Amino acid sequence: MRARLKQLWRWCRRGLIAASLIVLILFGWVVIGGGFESSVSADCIVVPGAAVWRNRTPSDALLYRLEKAALLYKQGRAPTLIVTGGGVGNYAEANVMCEWLVEHGVPKTAIIIDNESATTRDSGVNVARLMKRRGFKSALVVSQWFHVARTRLCLEQEGIETYAAPSDGKVLVKEPYFVGREMFALPAYAFRLDELR
Repeated sequence: MRARLKQLWRWCRRGLIAASLIVLILFGWVVIGGGFESSVSADCIVVPGAAVWRNRTPSDALLYRLEKAALLYKQGRAPTLIVTGGGVGNYAEANVMCEWLVEHGVPKTAIIIDNESATTRDSGVNVARLMKRRGFKSALVVSQWFHVARTRLCLEQEGIETYAAPSDGKVLVKEPYFVGREMFALPAYAFRLDELR
């Protein structure tokens, strides 16, 4: 009996060590892919959508992305912004994003709208298509640090060169949940498992 308990404890310990290593690797993947801002310039700035509240008001997550994108544009890091996101009416993410950017000093002529993307994968495919039509090859990706890696991955799988530009702003209320979600979503997207739905 004692020998069996020892063996069980060894298996449990090995399992915990293996699980911890997997978690560390996945967390590192998320951090390396989106936690550090690149200093390079690019053909465009890509801003994926996030929730929009009543009266066409950007959520905190979306507001931080837009503030960062506007700053990068004004710094001359890219001449064009591409805003991408779904929704309809007052909740149409890309349209609300465009309005906000124009109100904050970005010329409407510098903004391209993709309002047909419901997921990060959709955004990667649709934005890459829009970029290729215009001869764009590189993009600064603006999102929360934990989401940048997956957005970059989707664009890179479509042949676009990407650079991280994580948004500033306060820590989001649900940030631990979002980080955990990205740790599982990133490998799933890497192997295109999301497309099996």
